Amino acid sequence: MNQLRLLLSLSLTQRRRDFSWKSLFVGAYFTLLFVGMVVALYVELRDQLKAASIPFELPAVALLIAVSAIPGDLIMKLLWRRSPVEMDDSLRSRPVEARVWARFIFIDTSAGFLQWVLPLILTFIGALVLPAWVAALVLVLTFSCTLTNALFQNCWRRAPGNQYTLPLVFGYLFWIFLAYVVAVACFIVVGLAGDDPSTPVLPRAVTLGTLAFALLLLALNVLVQYVLHSYFCRLHNHNEEEHAPVATTARSLGEVSLWSIEWVQILRSKRLRVSVLTIAVIFLLNTYMQQNPQVQKDFGGVNLMLLFGIAFPSIILAQWVLGIEANFFAGIWSRPWPVEDILRRKYALFCALCGLMALLILPCVVWMGMSFWMWLSTLLFGCGVFVLPFMATCLFSSRMDLFSSAFFNYQGGNKQINVFSFVMFIPMGIYYAAYFLLPTLWAHVLVGGLGILGLALHRAYIHWIAGIWHRRRYKIMERWLTE
Repeated sequence: MNQLRLLLSLSLTQRRRDFSWKSLFVGAYFTLLFVGMVVALYVELRDQLKAASIPFELPAVALLIAVSAIPGDLIMKLLWRRSPVEMDDSLRSRPVEARVWARFIFIDTSAGFLQWVLPLILTFIGALVLPAWVAALVLVLTFSCTLTNALFQNCWRRAPGNQYTLPLVFGYLFWIFLAYVVAVACFIVVGLAGDDPSTPVLPRAVTLGTLAFALLLLALNVLVQYVLHSYFCRLHNHNEEEHAPVATTARSLGEVSLWSIEWVQILRSKRLRVSVLTIAVIFLLNTYMQQNPQVQKDFGGVNLMLLFGIAFPSIILAQWVLGIEANFFAGIWSRPWPVEDILRRKYALFCALCGLMALLILPCVVWMGMSFWMWLSTLLFGCGVFVLPFMATCLFSSRMDLFSSAFFNYQGGNKQINVFSFVMFIPMGIYYAAYFLLPTLWAHVLVGGLGILGLALHRAYIHWIAGIWHRRRYKIMERWLTE
């Protein structure tokens, strides 16, 4: 108990030292913005919600809300959560028991900020339309599901090899299956049967049935959490055998290569990761919302948000083409690596990112009536015309801090980049004019043809840009040295 109390005291001291008023202000700003948007939307739709006839009992939705948060919470924590799961060297040299450390990690995980984000958001939204006791049930059940996600991530990060991670994966998938089975069964048995006039139920049957299924789901989550906690206690990701190999390999995207480094730097850099994910989520949501026929009519049939949804995350990275490498220029440029090859890899990364965003938008083609040819021509146009001009930002890139916060951070930008960013309005104007003035078929041909032309000429364009960079290389490196 004394060891656990000391670990908690050290953790609290570290958190006080890392406290930032800027982070608090940014968090409060976006929290108030979210609350205001939700409340405004509720006030706007309140009369319609009261007049609507819901064909099921509302309390039965609590379990579905809780389990629906599992996939999004897991992705959010895998990308943004960086809480420690192993003792550092100063603690490892102390006699800290494995179970005490596991209890400390459990407490730290339960009190983490990301652990409470989704439960509080879903509870706040549910409190506007659900009874108070159902909203409280949503909070408890969602917290239990997200805590299971966090404990799974702790075990995954501490597991030393596939023989330890594979049981985790299969057990986790089996837990998700059982959780969804319980939630769906509650919705069918309690939600639909309780509102069916042909099958009358007791006055409190809906409440008691919902509580019974909620206790079943809660018991399942507690059991899985106990298993994960016990599994975590028995894991060690450092090899203390007498004849252990000296060198080990870190997990990465397959073999270490120059191509994989381009992807790894996005995943490991806080600033790049947050920027790309935030922009991707915003424009994906806007792209799906703009598929409404009335919205399409208001914009004259031009699906401009589709172009942003596919290409804008790449634009965010393209404005810092060599801003990342500028942190390591003393070592990189002393090797015989031509800058043209680096720029080609960068452009291939931007095109691959556009393709990934296009795949996420593909359901609009399948289910929401978007034209496949518009989707394809926009993808080609985004790679060949929208993104390609930004390769020229390598001529005036500044060194950027990779691990600082992405919000309200203009470090790495400069006057030249801000002025050059207006170049994006040229392809935007071409895209808008093509679909606004030409017949749809000819617009597809023009937009797709320009994209193919840009892809065909990208090597010549990058070769030209690389030649200019080499002529200015000493001036550019001197500027990096002073930044």
